[in-house]
Formats: sequence, structure tokens, C-alpha cells
Amino acid sequence: MDFYGIHFARPDWLWALAGMPLVPILFALLARTKRSTFVLGNPVLVGAAQGPWTFQGLPWLLRLLVLSLCLVAAARPQAGKKKVEQKKPVSDLFVALDVSSSMMADDLKPNRITAAKKILSEFLDQVEGARVGLGIFAGRYFTQCPLTTDTAVVKQLLSNVEITSVRIDGTAIGDGLVSAINRLKKGSRPAGASSDNQDSQTPEVPNSQAIILITDGGDNSSTINPLVAAELAAREGIPIYAIGVGTPEGVPAPYLMPDGTISYALDQKGDVIRTQLEEGPLKQITQMTGGKYYRASDNRALSAVLSDIAQLARHDAVTTSRWEYRELAPNLLLGAFLLLFLDFLLGLTVLRTLP
Repeated sequence: MDFYGIHFARPDWLWALAGMPLVPILFALLARTKRSTFVLGNPVLVGAAQGPWTFQGLPWLLRLLVLSLCLVAAARPQAGKKKVEQKKPVSDLFVALDVSSSMMADDLKPNRITAAKKILSEFLDQVEGARVGLGIFAGRYFTQCPLTTDTAVVKQLLSNVEITSVRIDGTAIGDGLVSAINRLKKGSRPAGASSDNQDSQTPEVPNSQAIILITDGGDNSSTINPLVAAELAAREGIPIYAIGVGTPEGVPAPYLMPDGTISYALDQKGDVIRTQLEEGPLKQITQMTGGKYYRASDNRALSAVLSDIAQLARHDAVTTSRWEYRELAPNLLLGAFLLLFLDFLLGLTVLRTLP
């Protein structure tokens, strides 16, 4: 909770301030119980001698302020928000995930896209020392999450990915790879460096970056040939690890109708078109870049990818570890202590009463 530039870490304590108007009533009741039953002198004359102003209510006012300060201090007011950054050796991994309609095929249970998301989610649980980004593609490419060390954020955004996340259907593997390469180059660029200077230099730390391509193959919508994209990745020293989702035998090719129902594609003869895992192009892409190909149905694929990525070099990246605030509660408690001390002094001097 923030209020005029002040952040409260425990704002629930502020609700107690709403009951402060009742405190004077409580103080008055306590004072009445302490009223003496033995009176010396004429009370009317004594009251008139005090004049229109009296200090008798000052101790109660001080105690009310002390209680208020303690409640505000319990809410932990903070100021001076400061971002604490640190350099951390990391590898950069960018995931390109296929969300075309063919990923609804059920040769992997319950379907290809669910199996792919499960593999990627398990990967995010185990990956260490890496910044991870996520892009999705069908007929077009979309960056779901830029490079970050917070894999929990990537998992949250991954959970929101659906077949309909990219409106234009198709499989644009080449476009997805080029976009992932550009994201990696942008993420590794030193602060203040221009893109022209960066492009004219070789990477300072080779093989500190990699792309994980998760698809069933069958490119049909790329504006850039996937093999051309693989050549670009090879020049940049970026290996591509491909995970093929599906089976070579294939199943009827599904596609999503405008009303949200699933139908199946037919050829000109009226026969159902089958969609199968096309491993050949994926293997060629990985061989060109120094990466490896795995099939999602192989339970060893996940551990193998993790093992290969662990061998990547690391580079220093500035990461935001936490936000720091300056605590104001000690100042408030000091003020409360001084007010209590003032109340004590007044009770020994000008407001001293007979026993």
C-alpha cells in the first residue's frame, strides 16, 4: 500500500486508527474511576482559579499521540524505494513454442500443445543459472516473455498460452527462429551500445546463448526459410535444440472453427489429411547450429537438454534481485518514546498531584 510516496508493508494495522476516537472516551472513564471522594476546599473556586485553559487534559492527549504513532509504526511505513541490482553469471535461453492448430492433434495425450507445455514447465522447474525468454508462433510470431531470471513469471505466462494465442494459423518456424535470435542479441547487448556496433562484433562470450524450438515441424507460413534462419543462428554462435512434438505416423489434422469447435482438414478427394511429426527439417536445423534434436515422446529428452545447456558458457548479466526501502518505524517509535518521557516529566512537575 502506498500513500503520498510512503509505502506501508503491513497496512492492516492502519485500520486500528479508525478506533482512535473511542480512546478519549475510554480515558475519561478511567479518569472518573480515579476521582477522589475526599474534597479539600471549594471545588467552584478551585475550578475558577485554573482559568479558561487547563493542562489537565494534556497527558491524555500525549498518550493518544503515543498510541497513534505506535499503530502507524506497526504498519511499517517505508520510503526511498531503491532497486538493488547485481551481476550474475547466466546463460540466455529463448524458447520458441509452436501454437498452430496442428498442435491440437492427439497423438500425444491429451494433445500436442498440452504435452509441450508440460515438458517446458518441467524444464523451467529444473533449469538453473539461466535467463529464459518465451516466444510463441503459428502463422505469425509473438513474444510472450522477454529474457528474465524469474522462471516463475515465465511459467505463469506459459500457463496462459493457448492455440488461439496467435490469431493467424499456420507454422512459421523460420520467423520464430529469427525473432528468437533477435531477442537474444538484444538481451545480451551491453547498456549504451548501439545495434550497429553490436552487429559488427563477434559475441564476446561464445555459446552462452541457445534456442529451444518446440514444434511438430511442417513449416508452411514462414517468410524466412527455416534453414536460412539456422544459418543466421550458426553465424551468431547460437545452437538450436529442437524438441519434436508428435509421432511420425501422425493423426487426422485438426483445426479450430470460428465457433471454437474442432474439425478436421480434408483434401480435394474428401479424405482426412493427416498431420505427422516432420523430423527431417528439425534435425537439419540442429545439425547446422551445433544443437541436438529430441523427440518429446522420449522421456530422456528433458534431462538431455538440461545436460547440454549446462555446458553452455556464462556471461555476466545485471539482474534485479530486490527492492529496498528505508524503514520509518524507528523514527515514529522514537517520537512515541519522547512523548512518553514528556508525559512522565509533566507528571513530576507542573502536573504533579497529591497522593
